[in-house]
Amino acid sequence: MESRKIQKVGVSTLTVSLPKEWTEAQDLQKGDQVFLEREGDSLRLLAPEGARRRLERPTPEYVIDARALDEPGMLERVIVGNYVLGRERLIIQSPSRLSSAHLKELRDVVRRLMGLGILEETGQRAVLQCSIEPSKFPIDSLIKRLYSLGKTMLQDAVEALVTRDRTLAEDARQREDDADMIYWLLVRLILSAQQDDALITKLGMENRLNNAGYRLIAKELETVADCGNSVAEAVLVLLDAEAEMAPRILTALATHATEAAGLYGDGLAALITRDLKLANRTVEGGREMEMRLVNFMTQVFAEVRDPATLLGLKTIVDNLSRIAEYSHSIATVAINRYLERSTSLCHVVVAEEV
Repeated sequence: MESRKIQKVGVSTLTVSLPKEWTEAQDLQKGDQVFLEREGDSLRLLAPEGARRRLERPTPEYVIDARALDEPGMLERVIVGNYVLGRERLIIQSPSRLSSAHLKELRDVVRRLMGLGILEETGQRAVLQCSIEPSKFPIDSLIKRLYSLGKTMLQDAVEALVTRDRTLAEDARQREDDADMIYWLLVRLILSAQQDDALITKLGMENRLNNAGYRLIAKELETVADCGNSVAEAVLVLLDAEAEMAPRILTALATHATEAAGLYGDGLAALITRDLKLANRTVEGGREMEMRLVNFMTQVFAEVRDPATLLGLKTIVDNLSRIAEYSHSIATVAINRYLERSTSLCHVVVAEEV
Protein backbone atom coordinates (compact mmCIF):
# COMPACT_ATOMS: atom_id res chain seq x y z
CA MET A 1 0.00 0.00 0.00
CA GLU A 2 1.32 3.42 -0.98
CA SER A 3 0.41 6.69 0.76
CA ARG A 4 0.06 10.13 -0.87
CA LYS A 5 -0.39 13.54 0.71
CA ILE A 6 -3.46 15.60 -0.19
CA GLN A 7 -2.61 19.04 -1.51
CA LYS A 8 -4.84 22.12 -1.56
CA VAL A 9 -5.13 24.10 -4.79
CA GLY A 10 -6.97 27.42 -4.78
CA VAL A 11 -9.67 28.10 -2.19
CA SER A 12 -11.36 24.72 -1.82
CA THR A 13 -9.97 22.18 -4.30
CA LEU A 14 -8.06 19.18 -2.91
CA THR A 15 -5.77 17.15 -5.18
CA VAL A 16 -3.60 14.05 -4.92
CA SER A 17 -0.89 12.99 -7.38
CA LEU A 18 -1.02 9.71 -9.31
CA PRO A 19 1.80 7.15 -9.23
CA LYS A 20 4.08 7.59 -12.25
CA GLU A 21 4.32 3.84 -12.93
CA TRP A 22 0.53 3.53 -13.12
CA THR A 23 0.05 6.54 -15.40
CA GLU A 24 2.75 5.25 -17.75
CA ALA A 25 1.24 1.77 -17.81
CA GLN A 26 -2.13 3.30 -18.70
CA ASP A 27 -0.51 5.68 -21.25
CA LEU A 28 -2.10 8.70 -19.57
CA GLN A 29 -1.19 12.22 -20.61
CA LYS A 30 -2.00 15.69 -19.31
CA GLY A 31 -5.66 16.49 -20.04
CA ASP A 32 -6.77 12.83 -20.22
CA GLN A 33 -9.96 11.90 -18.36
CA VAL A 34 -10.04 9.32 -15.57
CA PHE A 35 -13.07 7.92 -13.75
CA LEU A 36 -13.82 7.59 -10.04
CA GLU A 37 -16.02 4.81 -8.72
CA ARG A 38 -17.14 4.94 -5.11
CA GLU A 39 -16.96 1.70 -3.13
CA GLY A 40 -18.21 2.33 0.38
CA ASP A 41 -15.46 4.27 2.17
CA SER A 42 -13.05 3.84 -0.77
CA LEU A 43 -12.63 5.32 -4.25
CA ARG A 44 -11.55 3.26 -7.25
CA LEU A 45 -9.66 5.09 -10.01
CA LEU A 46 -10.27 3.83 -13.56
CA ALA A 47 -8.35 4.78 -16.65
CA PRO A 48 -10.49 5.42 -19.78
CA GLU A 49 -9.82 1.96 -21.21
CA GLY A 50 -10.66 0.24 -17.91
CA ALA A 51 -13.89 2.21 -17.58
CA ARG A 52 -14.84 1.37 -21.17
CA ARG A 53 -14.29 -2.35 -20.58
CA ARG A 54 -16.48 -2.26 -17.48
CA LEU A 55 -19.28 -0.53 -19.37
CA GLU A 56 -19.04 -2.90 -22.33
CA ARG A 57 -18.70 -6.08 -20.26
CA PRO A 58 -21.37 -8.55 -21.47
CA THR A 59 -23.93 -9.90 -19.05
CA PRO A 60 -22.97 -13.48 -18.05
CA GLU A 61 -25.51 -16.18 -18.86
CA TYR A 62 -26.07 -19.06 -16.43
CA VAL A 63 -27.39 -22.26 -18.00
CA ILE A 64 -29.52 -24.57 -15.86
CA ASP A 65 -29.93 -28.20 -16.96
CA ALA A 66 -33.59 -28.93 -16.23
CA ARG A 67 -33.05 -32.62 -16.99
CA ALA A 68 -30.89 -32.96 -13.84
CA LEU A 69 -33.57 -31.33 -11.67
CA ASP A 70 -35.84 -34.36 -11.50
CA GLU A 71 -37.26 -33.90 -7.99
CA PRO A 72 -40.18 -31.64 -6.98
CA GLY A 73 -39.16 -28.09 -6.10
CA MET A 74 -35.55 -28.39 -7.28
CA LEU A 75 -35.87 -26.05 -10.26
CA GLU A 76 -37.64 -23.42 -8.18
CA ARG A 77 -34.92 -23.52 -5.50
CA VAL A 78 -32.11 -23.36 -8.07
CA ILE A 79 -33.70 -20.28 -9.66
CA VAL A 80 -34.08 -18.62 -6.24
CA GLY A 81 -30.45 -19.46 -5.44
CA ASN A 82 -29.24 -17.83 -8.66
CA TYR A 83 -31.47 -14.82 -8.00
CA VAL A 84 -30.07 -14.11 -4.54
CA LEU A 85 -26.53 -14.45 -5.91
CA GLY A 86 -27.28 -11.42 -8.08
CA ARG A 87 -27.31 -13.20 -11.43
CA GLU A 88 -29.24 -11.40 -14.14
CA ARG A 89 -29.72 -13.88 -16.99
CA LEU A 90 -30.72 -17.53 -16.54
CA ILE A 91 -31.30 -20.09 -19.28
CA ILE A 92 -33.31 -23.18 -18.35
CA GLN A 93 -33.00 -25.84 -21.01
CA SER A 94 -33.62 -29.53 -21.65
CA PRO A 95 -32.71 -31.85 -24.57
CA SER A 96 -36.38 -32.81 -24.67
CA ARG A 97 -39.38 -30.64 -23.86
CA LEU A 98 -39.53 -28.87 -20.52
CA SER A 99 -42.01 -30.79 -18.39
CA SER A 100 -45.28 -29.25 -17.28
CA ALA A 101 -44.03 -29.53 -13.67
CA HIS A 102 -40.92 -27.52 -14.57
CA LEU A 103 -42.97 -24.90 -16.38
CA LYS A 104 -45.28 -24.54 -13.37
CA GLU A 105 -42.34 -24.13 -10.98
CA LEU A 106 -40.77 -21.61 -13.34
CA ARG A 107 -43.91 -19.48 -13.60
CA ASP A 108 -44.59 -19.68 -9.85
CA VAL A 109 -41.09 -18.55 -8.92
CA VAL A 110 -41.07 -15.71 -11.46
CA ARG A 111 -44.26 -14.42 -9.87
CA ARG A 112 -42.58 -14.38 -6.44
CA LEU A 113 -39.23 -12.76 -7.33
CA MET A 114 -39.19 -9.02 -7.94
CA GLY A 115 -37.67 -7.90 -11.21
CA LEU A 116 -37.48 -11.41 -12.71
CA GLY A 117 -39.34 -12.07 -15.94
CA ILE A 118 -39.54 -14.61 -18.74
CA LEU A 119 -37.74 -13.12 -21.71
CA GLU A 120 -38.10 -16.09 -24.05
CA GLU A 121 -39.83 -19.48 -23.94
CA THR A 122 -39.85 -22.44 -26.33
CA GLY A 123 -40.58 -26.09 -25.80
CA GLN A 124 -37.02 -26.88 -24.75
CA ARG A 125 -35.77 -23.59 -23.35
CA ALA A 126 -36.75 -20.62 -21.22
CA VAL A 127 -34.72 -17.45 -20.69
CA LEU A 128 -35.19 -15.45 -17.47
CA GLN A 129 -33.94 -11.89 -17.11
CA CYS A 130 -33.66 -9.92 -13.88
CA SER A 131 -33.65 -6.13 -14.13
CA ILE A 132 -33.07 -4.58 -10.72
CA GLU A 133 -31.58 -1.12 -10.24
CA PRO A 134 -30.22 -1.22 -6.65
CA SER A 135 -30.35 2.55 -6.17
CA LYS A 136 -34.16 2.35 -6.40
CA PHE A 137 -34.36 -0.07 -3.45
CA PRO A 138 -32.68 1.41 -0.35
CA ILE A 139 -32.18 -1.33 2.24
CA ASP A 140 -33.89 0.55 5.07
CA SER A 141 -37.02 1.12 2.96
CA LEU A 142 -37.26 -2.61 2.17
CA ILE A 143 -36.70 -3.47 5.84
CA LYS A 144 -39.56 -1.16 6.86
CA ARG A 145 -41.83 -2.65 4.18
CA LEU A 146 -41.13 -6.22 5.31
CA TYR A 147 -41.70 -5.21 8.93
CA SER A 148 -45.03 -3.59 8.04
CA LEU A 149 -46.23 -6.69 6.19
CA GLY A 150 -45.50 -9.01 9.13
CA LYS A 151 -47.09 -6.69 11.68
CA THR A 152 -50.22 -6.20 9.56
CA MET A 153 -50.58 -9.95 9.01
CA LEU A 154 -50.46 -10.61 12.75
CA GLN A 155 -52.87 -7.82 13.70
CA ASP A 156 -55.41 -8.68 10.99
CA ALA A 157 -55.33 -12.39 11.83
CA VAL A 158 -56.04 -11.83 15.54
CA GLU A 159 -58.72 -9.25 14.77
CA ALA A 160 -60.31 -11.78 12.42
CA LEU A 161 -60.57 -14.27 15.30
CA VAL A 162 -62.08 -11.73 17.69
CA THR A 163 -64.60 -10.43 15.13
CA ARG A 164 -65.07 -13.82 13.38
CA ASP A 165 -64.22 -12.21 10.05
CA ARG A 166 -62.96 -15.00 7.78
CA THR A 167 -62.21 -12.61 4.91
CA LEU A 168 -59.82 -10.61 7.07
CA ALA A 169 -57.88 -13.80 7.97
CA GLU A 170 -57.66 -14.75 4.29
CA ASP A 171 -56.37 -11.28 3.44
CA ALA A 172 -53.62 -11.73 6.06
CA ARG A 173 -52.52 -15.01 4.47
CA GLN A 174 -52.37 -13.52 1.00
CA ARG A 175 -49.68 -11.07 2.12
CA GLU A 176 -47.15 -13.89 2.59
CA ASP A 177 -46.13 -13.87 -1.09
CA ASP A 178 -45.41 -10.13 -0.84
CA ALA A 179 -43.26 -10.76 2.24
CA ASP A 180 -41.30 -13.51 0.46
CA MET A 181 -40.74 -11.23 -2.53
CA ILE A 182 -39.31 -8.44 -0.37
CA TYR A 183 -37.16 -10.93 1.58
CA TRP A 184 -35.51 -12.50 -1.47
CA LEU A 185 -34.87 -9.05 -2.94
CA LEU A 186 -33.21 -8.01 0.33
CA VAL A 187 -30.97 -11.08 0.31
CA ARG A 188 -30.02 -10.45 -3.33
CA LEU A 189 -29.05 -6.84 -2.62
CA ILE A 190 -27.15 -7.67 0.58
CA LEU A 191 -25.11 -10.43 -1.09
CA SER A 192 -24.45 -8.19 -4.11
CA ALA A 193 -23.13 -5.45 -1.79
CA GLN A 194 -20.85 -8.01 -0.20
CA GLN A 195 -19.24 -8.61 -3.59
CA ASP A 196 -19.29 -5.01 -4.85
CA ASP A 197 -18.43 -2.19 -2.46
CA ALA A 198 -19.87 0.35 -4.91
CA LEU A 199 -23.35 -0.91 -4.01
CA ILE A 200 -22.97 -0.12 -0.31
CA THR A 201 -23.56 3.59 -0.83
CA LYS A 202 -26.31 3.03 -3.42
CA LEU A 203 -28.24 0.87 -0.95
CA GLY A 204 -27.94 3.39 1.86
CA MET A 205 -25.58 1.21 3.90
CA GLU A 206 -22.58 2.63 5.75
CA ASN A 207 -19.96 -0.09 5.40
CA ARG A 208 -19.39 -3.83 5.06
CA LEU A 209 -20.05 -4.33 8.77
CA ASN A 210 -23.75 -3.76 8.02
CA ASN A 211 -24.04 -6.78 5.70
CA ALA A 212 -24.17 -9.54 8.33
CA GLY A 213 -26.57 -7.58 10.52
CA TYR A 214 -28.91 -6.79 7.65
CA ARG A 215 -28.92 -10.44 6.54
CA LEU A 216 -29.95 -11.52 10.05
CA ILE A 217 -32.58 -8.78 10.30
CA ALA A 218 -34.07 -9.71 6.92
CA LYS A 219 -34.41 -13.35 8.00
CA GLU A 220 -35.99 -12.42 11.33
CA LEU A 221 -38.51 -10.13 9.63
CA GLU A 222 -39.38 -12.78 7.05
CA THR A 223 -39.89 -15.32 9.82
CA VAL A 224 -42.20 -12.91 11.67
CA ALA A 225 -44.27 -12.74 8.46
CA ASP A 226 -44.32 -16.56 8.48
CA CYS A 227 -45.60 -16.39 12.07
CA GLY A 228 -48.35 -14.02 10.95
CA ASN A 229 -49.29 -16.50 8.24
CA SER A 230 -49.36 -19.38 10.74
CA VAL A 231 -51.62 -17.36 13.05
CA ALA A 232 -53.96 -16.62 10.12
CA GLU A 233 -54.11 -20.32 9.21
CA ALA A 234 -54.90 -21.27 12.81
CA VAL A 235 -57.61 -18.60 12.94
CA LEU A 236 -59.21 -19.95 9.74
CA VAL A 237 -59.30 -23.45 11.25
CA LEU A 238 -60.92 -22.13 14.43
CA LEU A 239 -63.48 -20.10 12.48
CA ASP A 240 -64.34 -23.02 10.19
CA ALA A 241 -64.85 -25.24 13.27
CA GLU A 242 -67.02 -22.50 14.86
CA ALA A 243 -64.93 -22.88 18.01
CA GLU A 244 -66.42 -21.36 21.13
CA MET A 245 -64.11 -19.24 23.33
CA ALA A 246 -64.88 -17.16 26.39
CA PRO A 247 -64.70 -13.39 25.75
CA ARG A 248 -61.99 -12.99 28.41
CA ILE A 249 -59.80 -15.52 26.54
CA LEU A 250 -60.21 -13.60 23.28
CA THR A 251 -59.59 -10.25 25.00
CA ALA A 252 -56.42 -11.53 26.67
CA LEU A 253 -55.21 -13.06 23.40
CA ALA A 254 -55.75 -9.77 21.54
CA THR A 255 -53.86 -7.92 24.30
CA HIS A 256 -50.89 -10.30 24.01
CA ALA A 257 -50.90 -9.91 20.22
CA THR A 258 -50.80 -6.12 20.61
CA GLU A 259 -47.88 -6.45 23.03
CA ALA A 260 -46.00 -8.71 20.59
CA ALA A 261 -46.55 -6.23 17.74
CA GLY A 262 -45.36 -3.43 20.03
CA LEU A 263 -42.15 -5.29 20.93
CA TYR A 264 -41.57 -6.02 17.26
CA GLY A 265 -41.95 -2.34 16.41
CA ASP A 266 -39.67 -1.27 19.27
CA GLY A 267 -36.94 -3.63 18.11
CA LEU A 268 -36.97 -2.22 14.60
CA ALA A 269 -37.21 1.39 15.83
CA ALA A 270 -34.16 0.80 18.05
CA LEU A 271 -32.28 -0.56 15.04
CA ILE A 272 -33.09 2.37 12.78
CA THR A 273 -32.56 5.11 15.37
CA ARG A 274 -29.65 3.45 17.23
CA ASP A 275 -31.55 3.92 20.48
CA LEU A 276 -29.61 1.86 23.01
CA LYS A 277 -32.14 2.22 25.83
CA LEU A 278 -35.07 1.24 23.60
CA ALA A 279 -33.12 -1.80 22.40
CA ASN A 280 -32.41 -2.81 25.99
CA ARG A 281 -36.08 -2.35 26.97
CA THR A 282 -37.09 -4.53 24.02
CA VAL A 283 -34.81 -7.34 25.15
CA GLU A 284 -36.16 -7.14 28.70
CA GLY A 285 -39.74 -6.83 27.43
CA GLY A 286 -39.36 -9.99 25.37
CA ARG A 287 -38.35 -11.98 28.43
CA GLU A 288 -41.28 -10.63 30.44
CA MET A 289 -43.72 -11.42 27.65
CA GLU A 290 -42.55 -15.04 27.55
CA MET A 291 -43.66 -15.44 31.17
CA ARG A 292 -47.02 -13.77 30.52
CA LEU A 293 -47.69 -16.12 27.61
CA VAL A 294 -46.87 -19.14 29.78
CA ASN A 295 -49.37 -17.94 32.38
CA PHE A 296 -51.97 -17.30 29.68
CA MET A 297 -51.65 -20.84 28.31
CA THR A 298 -52.06 -22.20 31.84
CA GLN A 299 -55.37 -20.31 32.00
CA VAL A 300 -56.38 -21.61 28.55
CA PHE A 301 -55.71 -25.25 29.52
CA ALA A 302 -57.77 -24.76 32.65
CA GLU A 303 -60.81 -23.28 30.86
CA VAL A 304 -60.90 -24.77 27.34
CA ARG A 305 -61.90 -28.40 26.97
CA ASP A 306 -62.16 -28.87 23.20
CA PRO A 307 -58.84 -30.36 21.89
CA ALA A 308 -59.11 -28.66 18.47
CA THR A 309 -59.69 -25.25 20.07
CA LEU A 310 -56.77 -25.84 22.45
CA LEU A 311 -54.51 -26.73 19.55
CA GLY A 312 -55.50 -23.62 17.59
CA LEU A 313 -54.94 -21.31 20.55
CA LYS A 314 -51.60 -22.95 21.36
CA THR A 315 -50.48 -22.43 17.75
CA ILE A 316 -51.31 -18.73 17.99
CA VAL A 317 -49.55 -18.31 21.35
CA ASP A 318 -46.47 -20.22 20.16
CA ASN A 319 -46.16 -17.82 17.24
CA LEU A 320 -46.57 -14.79 19.52
CA SER A 321 -43.74 -16.21 21.61
CA ARG A 322 -41.57 -16.57 18.52
CA ILE A 323 -42.27 -12.97 17.52
CA ALA A 324 -41.13 -11.84 20.97
CA GLU A 325 -37.96 -13.90 20.49
CA TYR A 326 -37.27 -12.36 17.08
CA SER A 327 -37.86 -8.88 18.51
CA HIS A 328 -35.17 -9.73 21.04
CA SER A 329 -32.78 -10.70 18.21
CA ILE A 330 -33.47 -7.50 16.28
CA ALA A 331 -32.85 -5.44 19.41
CA THR A 332 -29.54 -7.25 19.95
CA VAL A 333 -28.43 -6.25 16.45
CA ALA A 334 -29.54 -2.70 17.27
CA ILE A 335 -27.19 -2.71 20.28
CA ASN A 336 -24.33 -3.92 18.09
CA ARG A 337 -25.13 -1.24 15.52
CA TYR A 338 -25.04 1.42 18.26
CA LEU A 339 -21.59 0.24 19.34
CA GLU A 340 -20.17 0.60 15.82
CA ARG A 341 -19.77 4.34 16.43
CA SER A 342 -17.65 5.93 19.11
CA THR A 343 -19.84 7.62 21.74
CA SER A 344 -19.42 9.04 25.23
CA LEU A 345 -20.80 5.73 26.51
CA CYS A 346 -18.23 3.61 24.67
CA HIS A 347 -15.21 5.00 22.85
CA VAL A 348 -11.71 3.88 21.97
CA VAL A 349 -8.72 5.01 23.98
CA VAL A 350 -5.29 4.46 22.47
CA ALA A 351 -2.78 3.52 25.15
CA GLU A 352 0.29 5.70 25.23
CA GLU A 353 3.63 4.04 24.60
CA VAL A 354 5.78 3.65 27.70
